[in-house]
Amino acid sequence: LFRLLQDRSTIRHGGTLRPSDKFSVAAELWMARITDLVADGRRSPGTLDTYRRHLDNHVLPALGEVRLGEITTPLVDQVIRTIKSKISPATAKSCRSVISGVVGLAVRLGAMRTNPVRDAESLAVKPRRRPRALDKEERDAWFATLASDPRAVKADLPDLTLFMLSTGVRIGEAL
Repeated sequence: LFRLLQDRSTIRHGGTLRPSDKFSVAAELWMARITDLVADGRRSPGTLDTYRRHLDNHVLPALGEVRLGEITTPLVDQVIRTIKSKISPATAKSCRSVISGVVGLAVRLGAMRTNPVRDAESLAVKPRRRPRALDKEERDAWFATLASDPRAVKADLPDLTLFMLSTGVRIGEAL
């Protein structure tokens, strides 16, 4: 018991977070690091927006006031299951990533020994609908429509579309 209390109140290995700090404190540090990655071009602005939205709307209401030393795998499982049932499996999967990122940072900064999200139940998300490729007629019609639209030509949409269809990259990667 003494060891648990000691772990909860002290900084280990010179870390900047303590087990007594709230999840919300670690979350803001993590978001600052994600913002830096976006500025460096190593993450997309869309990723930052998605993480911020999920953090603010779902994760912080559930975990924001919980102390880092009190976060357990059963608690994480409960939060993720609640988000999955009340919102959607896809949102729950994204929130799991956010929680894991925040807690992973807490581990690296000395506030926690392990990341309890690793042992939480994993989520498999089925796509809402199966992706399909354009057939030749649809592709030709798409290119004809773009080529006949002066605004689309000025915005380089025919070239962008050709690049994306040729390489298979996502729009954020193409841009």
